[in-house]
Amino acid sequence: MRKIDCEHCTIRSQGVIQDLAVEELGDFHSCGVSSLYKQRQVIFHEDTPASGLYILCRGAVKLYQSDRFGRQYTLDIAAPGDVLGEIPADPAACYSTSAEALTDSQLCFMPRDRLVEFIQQHPMTGVRLLEAFSKTVSTARQRVRALALKRAESRLAELLMQLAAAGGESMANGSTKLTLNYSRRELAEMIGVSPETAIRLLGRLKAKRAITARRRELIITDSEKLARLASHDSINAQETARTSPIAHQVAPARNTLRPQAI
Repeated sequence: MRKIDCEHCTIRSQGVIQDLAVEELGDFHSCGVSSLYKQRQVIFHEDTPASGLYILCRGAVKLYQSDRFGRQYTLDIAAPGDVLGEIPADPAACYSTSAEALTDSQLCFMPRDRLVEFIQQHPMTGVRLLEAFSKTVSTARQRVRALALKRAESRLAELLMQLAAAGGESMANGSTKLTLNYSRRELAEMIGVSPETAIRLLGRLKAKRAITARRRELIITDSEKLARLASHDSINAQETARTSPIAHQVAPARNTLRPQAI
């Protein structure tokens, strides 16, 4: 894997430096340090000094935390253009997560002191960083909401749709192919279930003909059905209602017997 520079970066128009003119990219180069990371290489550890931010240029990075027994819990999968790490008010503060490259990746590290100077010279970059942090907070809140309110099958369906949107390959027959760069355990961590449960849920999605899977390759064969599952719809209940009018008519009567909230 070779480094790419900002001038030839395909995501520059979507990242935090999208407002910089070509002649201003030299300021960004002097601010940051671009490095390549091999698959499974740790980029930074939680509880180590948060000395700067990272911008993911290429590849995929897993953000995770570990408990006192050493078990890892995946919090998010960063895609190209995402900002990793924190710049806390206290210079002595530490990173709240660890980051590990899931694939060969390229990241740009921006030390705290240089980043502050760069933002003072290019204020719109600071605005883009705020947007990136807001996106991170929003994603975290949506994940918490999904864990609290959605069934595990819906969470898995939603995760597969997100992965397809981030790096799926469209096929001629309308399907979408995913190459999974993470284990079943990591998939399970992302939806808050055990690996055994994740395997059973993948089997359910196969049985419903929403996906097919083989080793590291997964194909979304029915994106509409997967989207309905992700939105917490129950396809089986819908099919039962269509084939059983009596059950459909009884349901409203059963609801009227519920006590009213005071």
